[in-house]
Amino acid sequence: MTTFLLVWAGRLLTALGSSISGFALGLWIYQRTGSVTQFATGLLLGFAPGMLAAPVAGVLVDRYRRRTVLLCADAAAMLAAVALLTAQTTGHLAVWQVYATTVVESCCAAFQWPALAAAVTGMVRPEQRGRAGAMTQTALAGAQLLGPTLAAVLLGAGGLRAVLVTDVVSFALGVLTLLLARFPEPPGHPARTDQAGQRPGWRAELAEGRRLLTGQPGLRHLLRLVTVFNGVEATATALLVPLVLAATPAPAQNAAVALVSTCGGLGLAVSSVAMAIWSTPRRPLPWITSATVLSGGAVLLAGLHPRPGLLAAAAFTFFLGLPVVTSCSQVLWQSAVAAEAQGRVFALRRMFTQGGMLLGYLLAGPLASQVCAPLVSPGGPLAATLGRLLDTAGDRGSALLLCGSGLLLVVTGLVGRRHTVTALPPPAAEHPPPARDTPTPLPETRPRPS
Repeated sequence: MTTFLLVWAGRLLTALGSSISGFALGLWIYQRTGSVTQFATGLLLGFAPGMLAAPVAGVLVDRYRRRTVLLCADAAAMLAAVALLTAQTTGHLAVWQVYATTVVESCCAAFQWPALAAAVTGMVRPEQRGRAGAMTQTALAGAQLLGPTLAAVLLGAGGLRAVLVTDVVSFALGVLTLLLARFPEPPGHPARTDQAGQRPGWRAELAEGRRLLTGQPGLRHLLRLVTVFNGVEATATALLVPLVLAATPAPAQNAAVALVSTCGGLGLAVSSVAMAIWSTPRRPLPWITSATVLSGGAVLLAGLHPRPGLLAAAAFTFFLGLPVVTSCSQVLWQSAVAAEAQGRVFALRRMFTQGGMLLGYLLAGPLASQVCAPLVSPGGPLAATLGRLLDTAGDRGSALLLCGSGLLLVVTGLVGRRHTVTALPPPAAEHPPPARDTPTPLPETRPRPS
């Protein structure tokens, strides 16, 4: 666990630095261009390249040492941050350079997180894997919570240069922790060969990873559930501001948005810390189902009664369930997939789950305004039925979409609640050595009577 704590500290620093720079650079793009489209393009580039690079990243993570992959990815991201700092210092910083750096860091993340998730299997004991996954979630939650605040402080103290220096330093410290850490690698590294002594091709390795990702009904259910969960999270986040603004008088709108956002962050932090302190549940699947239904019910209630107070409580409850689903599902995948294949499996899983989040961000606005709003607006086909259930006269399309998203999450959690995940037997090294056989004493020989 000591090695994991060292690596975890480095991941926390790099995630915090990326959160600070991401917020500040997005703000810089909007202030410089005044274009929502260019601002949204930066957000899209933070997702899409990493998704496209995920299959390649998974194969490389399994072909080479996880520590080497992490070092190379961190070094590449640090060099991109250094290039951005150099451009800003010389006065030549442009929007396209920010886009290029975002693409590089997104691709590096496609290598970093699957390699880290696969390396945790060898760093900690099986009963500690849930705690390690929750600690990773805590690092991400802390970075999301503190990043915008620290970015605002650094922008006020030293401008964008201070932010970029902080980003470079965070990557450097992350690389340092990896240089100091030594963690075991799964058997078969650095090169994997088949029975004929040849390394399998990329297509064969990807096919094997895809088969292992969905090889059990329980794993297919987990993949579907986490993907839907991420999609609902993105949809709810995109609809949050319009709903709060529609239900709040103008003088109190900023405070209401801050209240709802803070409550969501607190729910994420409280649940992450609790999962990091407690041990992994003996039966993770019932916990996953309960947390999913709880979070989906919170989203459904928020859509029915989109008032600032209820939205704040719903945000807290929704994000309360997210770390439970994340850490428990991670434990199940680590137990059901062989260590030498976890890089491909975790990279493909990340591609699917991030795809759900990307679809949520892209479709939330069009679905709310062009599909849901005409249905429940006065004179619409559902205005006299579903429209009466929505306790709002403002953004009714967003409220209806939020209700549908919450109901989808609840149904997804309940449909596969009876599935099971079969764990692999532990490696031979983890078995206790067999007891040494006691030699059977020879029968006592006596002289035969004459």
